[in-house]
Amino acid sequence: MARVLFSENAVPAFDKTPPVVLVTGDVDFFVEEAAGRARDALAGGGDAEVLRFEDDAPSDAISDALLNRSLFSPRRIVELDVSRLLGTESPGKLLGAAVEAWDRGGPGGRRDAFRHVRALLSALDLPADGDPAETAAAAAKKVRRKEEAELLAEILKELPAERSGGLAALKAALRVLLEREPEPEKKNDGTIAILRAIDPPAGVDLLAEIEERGLVLEASVGEDAAATAAALRRLANALAKDRDVSFEPAAVERLIARTDGKPAPFAAEVAKLLEWAGKGGKVRAADVVAQVEDESSEEMYSFYDAIGRRDAGEVLSRLERLMSGRPVRMGREEMETEGIWPTRLLGLLTGEIRRMLLLRSRLDEAGVVFSAGMPFPRFQNQVLPHLTSPVRPFGRPPAQGKPYGIFKLAERASRYKAAELARALARAADVDVALKNSAPPLETLSVYLGQLIAGT
Repeated sequence: MARVLFSENAVPAFDKTPPVVLVTGDVDFFVEEAAGRARDALAGGGDAEVLRFEDDAPSDAISDALLNRSLFSPRRIVELDVSRLLGTESPGKLLGAAVEAWDRGGPGGRRDAFRHVRALLSALDLPADGDPAETAAAAAKKVRRKEEAELLAEILKELPAERSGGLAALKAALRVLLEREPEPEKKNDGTIAILRAIDPPAGVDLLAEIEERGLVLEASVGEDAAATAAALRRLANALAKDRDVSFEPAAVERLIARTDGKPAPFAAEVAKLLEWAGKGGKVRAADVVAQVEDESSEEMYSFYDAIGRRDAGEVLSRLERLMSGRPVRMGREEMETEGIWPTRLLGLLTGEIRRMLLLRSRLDEAGVVFSAGMPFPRFQNQVLPHLTSPVRPFGRPPAQGKPYGIFKLAERASRYKAAELARALARAADVDVALKNSAPPLETLSVYLGQLIAGT
């Protein structure tokens, strides 16, 4: 079956669900949350036996639960974390790490090499006790690194013997579950395994088999910034409650901003802050500022909006962030800020000023009354048609794009006079020459923007 984003609608009825459901994601909290919702959806009738195994549960007990029918119900749901089974590194990286550790030498290097090789063999379903040369050749071929087969064989020759069973038995049990033939019109034989894993790597054989015969659900925190922020607030409050720590609402908002609303960094920083606060402690906004490095990106459209509001303080603050080396986004697209970034930024600015000038001039020529406070529906009905119809002699409209984007551009342009925007556009050539002659970028662009906002 296909890999799909998690939702209750993505989980079929019990009889229509494959025997193995894998829930993945990069944040443990959201993976557990999605797995719990999938479990509740499958057990909705109330007649299913639910068995949840913790990380320290014996593998043979889990295997028995997967392979043997329930004595109390015709339906059984077995939930467990298989991150240790699928691993967190791709086989290719494991082989590279093993070779690097072996080259390093010494007891520590040998120990690390053996650890990586065992993980590699598990990921590729290769025996540790087979012929070293044959096993090394098979592994190197699978990860397309045949040149390292000889060195891998050398490591395998000295690999200490290890007791079989354990994870290997659990992996075998899952394969049996996947391969069982259910009754007609059903997808399973009465047992469904709900597996959780944090970012399992590609190239693991068992993962490929689950993707082919089972169902893989990706735990997502939301389709937009608002939904993501709501999910991150839920994460922070739930983890804080478990640790008997309180989070100021302002602290959560500050942390969302400082981690750029990215779930994995946010979750990692929450864990650090909870550890720092201790049981019964409280995390304030000032604590987030003191404890968490600001890794947030700068968004160009927010920068443009500040220019449109003629807010000199925010414009200069955002300009400093744009020049600080942090990531810069244009919507969802991350921009390249290496090399000639100051000159490129000037080009983006002049492009925006040019669009504002075209729009401002068209509004003046058409005699259209528009102010920044106009509601969007009214703008669509009364103003937008004047901005999207072709203008003679060019045969093109002064504004192109989605209606809301044109609305925001009109808001920015409405606070300037056409003459002010024209002066700024003419002055850009001198600024470009100054930047190319090694003028200080931040100071040069600050003066340029200050003159634009002041209308001089």
